[in-house]
Amino acid sequence: MLNPASKKFPIVLSIAIMVALALWMASGLFQQSESSTTTSSAATANTALQQVRVQVLQAEAITREVVVSASTAANRNIEVRSEAEGIVTKLGSERGALVQANAVLASIDLRDRPARLNEAKALLAQRELEFSSITNLHGRKFTTDVQVAEAKARLESAKASVARIELELANTTIKAPFDAVLQERDIEVGDFVRVGDRVGELVDLDPLIVRGEVNERDVSTVNMGNQGVAVLMDGTRLQGQLRYLAPQADSGTRTFQVELEVANPDNKIRAGLTAELRLMAETVRVHHISAALLTLADDGTVGAKVVDERNTVRFYPVEIVGNTERGMQVSGLPDSVRLITVGQGFVVEGQQVNPVTVAAE
Repeated sequence: MLNPASKKFPIVLSIAIMVALALWMASGLFQQSESSTTTSSAATANTALQQVRVQVLQAEAITREVVVSASTAANRNIEVRSEAEGIVTKLGSERGALVQANAVLASIDLRDRPARLNEAKALLAQRELEFSSITNLHGRKFTTDVQVAEAKARLESAKASVARIELELANTTIKAPFDAVLQERDIEVGDFVRVGDRVGELVDLDPLIVRGEVNERDVSTVNMGNQGVAVLMDGTRLQGQLRYLAPQADSGTRTFQVELEVANPDNKIRAGLTAELRLMAETVRVHHISAALLTLADDGTVGAKVVDERNTVRFYPVEIVGNTERGMQVSGLPDSVRLITVGQGFVVEGQQVNPVTVAAE
């Protein structure tokens, strides 16, 4: 006959197992609930940060250009004037012609100058004989020092007369002082000219000068000897070297005149043409970004918004250096930046964000 206590044991064991199982399941549910709560909190935190798209950019070194409006000009431009009086007997070149140095531009009649020259030379020969004789006599103490000095003076006067008339004869032939183009000719055969009358105008186009004005902000970035390019209206590009930089600003415009010297051996490029002058200045490090990504600070400063290593928005003022097909060239940013490309208008400096990096286009 079984003991009543032994009959109750299986029942108690079953109840104990069920309680233990219930406790184990409750423990698992509690841990799952706690884990879900933690995950949900993290997701909520991430969702709370403003999401922006960023692009990683690296700076590159470029030589900055200072661009100014300019025009071509002659290297030299002079008025040729007569140094003798008389009637024009011959012309050397027509207007617009290229003339070489010492080429005859015009000839003036000689009048009585050859005869006066012969007379002066004869008198010179006489004075030379007189001076020689008096010098010999002075050596033998037959003449005084005063007589020798007087003979010397008469000799020098005769020499001066010969030289003066020879110069007059030379001046009857008007020559070009250098290679140039005859811009204007103001005389014709048969015209009577006096000393100082204008004969014509010569223009020297080689080298050609491209002249412009640099503002006071950029003048410190250019130097004598810098390279430059002049772009004409028809697209012609002329390379040259900066030969002049004004030491003082124009009192009216507060700008400094600059001159680029350009080779023009065939005189093909004319003076007075409109040009865009691009002068090579200092070397700077820039980023190429779209103009749409530039923003304005409250004080009107132009800049760009980036995300730093702590995912915090930073605003950097920038200077626009140039503009290319790749976008605006700006300086002032760190060499390597994460530039905000989408969402920059919805975040402010110092705000933490959730950046999403996109590949460069």
